[in-house]
Amino acid sequence: MNNKSHQSFRDQLLEREQLNPVYKQKYEKEVKAMIERKLTGVRKWSHIIALIMGVGFFILFGVLAVVIPKELPILARLGFVASAIFGLAIVIVESRILKKGTINLKEDPMTMAGMGWGFIVILATFVLVFSGRLPDRLVAVQMLASVLVYEIAAAAMLLRAFIERSELKTREKLLGIEYRLVEISEQLKKK
Repeated sequence: MNNKSHQSFRDQLLEREQLNPVYKQKYEKEVKAMIERKLTGVRKWSHIIALIMGVGFFILFGVLAVVIPKELPILARLGFVASAIFGLAIVIVESRILKKGTINLKEDPMTMAGMGWGFIVILATFVLVFSGRLPDRLVAVQMLASVLVYEIAAAAMLLRAFIERSELKTREKLLGIEYRLVEISEQLKKK
């Protein structure tokens, strides 16, 4: 479905009206400053550490997927493969962020939270299937309870990323309205 069909008639009219190029440039500059943050100090080091952890996950779980003993079920091997892929995804995202030298607050936190949520859901599925095959039901319940804790944490991070992105979108819209009001005010003063 087209995104334009979800917009109100008022939004479509405002979109068609051209902003003064000077105000448009100022608006775009402020939006960019609001959305993109330079990586400095602790923030940069946290992404470097995440990159190193991603490489470690990729190597560790990739090796485990290959050298896992034959008596372990195929689901264990698939879990290790999924973990290695998750590590590789972390490496890709963190490399892109470090290469840019900035973090896009609108997209990057959502990407990272979505990856974490996806990984936990995949892991929980493996644990759910695998735990049903365990002879000791208490161990199975403990495994499921442990995964539930991580699912709640991942859901909280995903929810936080949604809220922060919504806040940024709201601030961006308000900034656009502010510039539009300034432009209209100047046009009225000229008349």
